[in-house]
Amino acid sequence: MKPVLTLVANATVAKLHNMDAAAKDVVTQVLSYMVEGHDHMQAFKTGGWNGRSSFFTRRDCTFPAGFVHMVHAELTRKGYQVRTGIKAAAPPLGPELPIVDEFGNDDPKYDYQLKALRQVEKHRRGIIRVATGGGKSKIAKLITARYRRMTMFLTTRGVLMYQMKKAFEQDCKFTVGVIGDGVYSPTKGINVGMVQTFVAQLKEPKLIDERGAVIAENINKSLNLTKDQIAKLAQESFNSKVQIRTRLLKLLSMVEVVIGEEAHEAGGNSYYEILSHCKNAQIRIALTATPFMRSAEEDNMRLMAAFGPILLTVSEKTLIDRGVLAKPYFEYRSPKPADKLRKSSPWQRAVDIGIVNGEYRNQDVVNLAVKGRDHGLPVLILVARKKHGPVLVELLRARGMRVRQIQGENDQAERERALAALEAGEIDALIGTTIVDVGVDVPGIALLILAGGGKGEIQLRQRVGRGLRAKKTGPNVTFVIDFTDELNSTLRDHARMRRALIEATPGFAEGIVKSLPWQLFSQRKAA
Repeated sequence: MKPVLTLVANATVAKLHNMDAAAKDVVTQVLSYMVEGHDHMQAFKTGGWNGRSSFFTRRDCTFPAGFVHMVHAELTRKGYQVRTGIKAAAPPLGPELPIVDEFGNDDPKYDYQLKALRQVEKHRRGIIRVATGGGKSKIAKLITARYRRMTMFLTTRGVLMYQMKKAFEQDCKFTVGVIGDGVYSPTKGINVGMVQTFVAQLKEPKLIDERGAVIAENINKSLNLTKDQIAKLAQESFNSKVQIRTRLLKLLSMVEVVIGEEAHEAGGNSYYEILSHCKNAQIRIALTATPFMRSAEEDNMRLMAAFGPILLTVSEKTLIDRGVLAKPYFEYRSPKPADKLRKSSPWQRAVDIGIVNGEYRNQDVVNLAVKGRDHGLPVLILVARKKHGPVLVELLRARGMRVRQIQGENDQAERERALAALEAGEIDALIGTTIVDVGVDVPGIALLILAGGGKGEIQLRQRVGRGLRAKKTGPNVTFVIDFTDELNSTLRDHARMRRALIEATPGFAEGIVKSLPWQLFSQRKAA
């Protein structure tokens, strides 16, 4: 007869009591993952290890609390009776229907935003998957305004951090603290922070490392420090880092609500490490369009370990059908390959010759951008390499196009001005690098040209999503142009992966056409 198990959990750790060996095997297996790089490790090569590890610790029967639902479901499926004892979450202090912007909560097209809030109230932790353009920031504001407890909003980009600070202050009238981008000014209310800052400051300092850093600086800068001076400087640096870490740990222990936006952006390990110190944060929600799409299985599982399972999914098709996103049409172009490019050219050379400096490919980009302008369409051209932008700028200007480029060096105000200029018709086209992949609202785009190549699923979804924001005027349609890149074996394979993703995505696949329906837009008379 199988034993009756007891499952207890707090915000960070869960523990099972009264387990037999068979139950331990079940949990070990369900929480196992293939270790990245296992095939290069000696234990695997010699057959002494199968390459898998697990988040379950058999010695004390513990595992990360984010897996509680998964473990409970699997044990129940295996015939075990499981009693639970879960620490109660702090109740919300704000209104049941928070108003966090001028639009309120009554538009049925966006009813999933309140549904997301209700899921948070019911389950307390988990992942809300909302396709790009679905309003994840509003969901974050709803959660924050509903709970009105000490909250930490985490992101991996300064742009998003400052955008949310502004949104919390202007829309919710909160006083907002900042931890990141060289700033440490937390509050006991709402805070925004950068993952990278937390990870760096949470790393436990070692005196030997600080001594090594001082010695290296002494040699590199020829400071001629004595042993005593080196020891003193190392100790001072060590003490400072200990103080900073202690201060941050105390702050995290006070947090009751954690919201991780675009949680796929950092490795699951980063969020996992930070949230492991949030011992009073019973409410922990990840907002992302692309969960569990990282290459390492462990990273994907750590994301669930930190936050929990998926609570709600709002797909691209749902948003397109409701008119929240524009209807996309996809055309795949096959310009003539660059003269010096070979099928077997290595990837870096292929990108440089075939994409960045690909004469025929770039000319096709320019021709399409000009055609878009002549039909009155604001044009966004996305590139992967910074040096690709100036090449296209020169070609576009030679055709009379008013064009601007934005990249990482531009601050938020510059990016917003460039996007506003495009939407207002002050420029015809905007060229952007990865800086527009996340958190940039570009509702005016009607022609999106994916000129950068690449194969990443996360990046492609984000980039297509950039151009699908609902249009304020004219047809609620976006044209998306990509390339087959039959220039080189590697580039071709990447292009096929990109197209396969579009074909596999409901809402996108229906829009693949041989030729874009330009007739939807009236052609502008030549000046």
